Amino acid sequence: MRFPFGKFRWPLLLASVLGVYWVSISYQPLFDFTVFWTASRMAESGRALQAYDPDFLQQAVRQLRPLSQWVFGWYYPPAFYLMVYPLGWLPLGLSYLFFCLISLLGLGGLLYRLLKWEGVLWGVLSSATLLNFFTGQNGLLTAAVAATALWNLEKRPILAGVLIGVLSIKPQLGILFPFALIAGGYWRTLWVAGISTLLFMGGAVAILGIDTFQAWFQVIPLSRVTFEDQYMAWILMPTLFSLGRQLGFPVAQAYAGQALCALLAIWAVWQGWRSHRKAPAALRYALLMMASILATPYAYYYDLTWAMVSLVWLVSDIRPEAWQLWEKVLLGLVWISPLLIGLHFAVPVPLPQIAPLLFMGMLMLILRRIRMTTRPTCGWGNPASLHENGWGNGSK
Repeated sequence: MRFPFGKFRWPLLLASVLGVYWVSISYQPLFDFTVFWTASRMAESGRALQAYDPDFLQQAVRQLRPLSQWVFGWYYPPAFYLMVYPLGWLPLGLSYLFFCLISLLGLGGLLYRLLKWEGVLWGVLSSATLLNFFTGQNGLLTAAVAATALWNLEKRPILAGVLIGVLSIKPQLGILFPFALIAGGYWRTLWVAGISTLLFMGGAVAILGIDTFQAWFQVIPLSRVTFEDQYMAWILMPTLFSLGRQLGFPVAQAYAGQALCALLAIWAVWQGWRSHRKAPAALRYALLMMASILATPYAYYYDLTWAMVSLVWLVSDIRPEAWQLWEKVLLGLVWISPLLIGLHFAVPVPLPQIAPLLFMGMLMLILRRIRMTTRPTCGWGNPASLHENGWGNGSK
């Protein structure tokens, strides 16, 4: 087993499965996918703009989930609207299974390439994946797209650029990719990503209409108020902004803390990716996936599939005997962190949001490992020799 959890690996897996099942009992009334499917049905009937009307969407979803006490909203850009547009062609149940299975197969295939069946095991049974599958959220999809783009970066730079452009479905998660591409000198991929983003947006305009962009811009302030002032949003958002709000800091100070966190993420990515000729690609990719979660104030528990992929990429490059005890503990906490967030549904206790602190520790761990690999090799005693750099750093 490559995952450095020792005798705790099976209890961790069991806790993930049973914990998500427990959470699901309390989380069932929400079923996030219902919002995606409802928006798709609206678009098919020529009422795409009504999805951005909070009152109208709330009434439509209530007809499907009358027992839910949650407030539903559609805050996604038209690019994501275009992607979910076909979901309304199927009944709700079949559409949910289709969306989740396609997303899971895409991510599972990438995890198999990273760490064979062990990567699939730890990826599929992680609480991040299970919570996404149960709720029908899009964290599996975005993580699969981002990871596949990075997988193809060296050998298929154009395909990588196209996939990075697809991340415009959740632009807040892709803001660090330009920094990484510039630092590493991946100029062709950067240009293709920009063009792909514009073409994807153009497709959304052609199918859904330019009015959907105006409606999206108008609803953005409402989404901002939701996560700035609602405690329930803070406990589900693994960001430093949410931790600041939980601790009682005003909005401005919480944003200031988040800005410092974003600067830390940008600095780490720049440091790690400018050493691309020496650092293993797997470590750089793990660094970018983790930093992307830290950089944005708007990330939810279902986006933590990115942290899970980052962890798999990290352990795929380092021999088990190279891990120190504190690193094993940190990796274990990062792996189980989505479950710690999800437990708020089953145990409504006001626990502080510690996930961003864990992720900052993970970021520094990855950057430390990158620096270890870029030191001159002096035999087996050198820490860098404990890495398995089988990825290659081919020409772009």
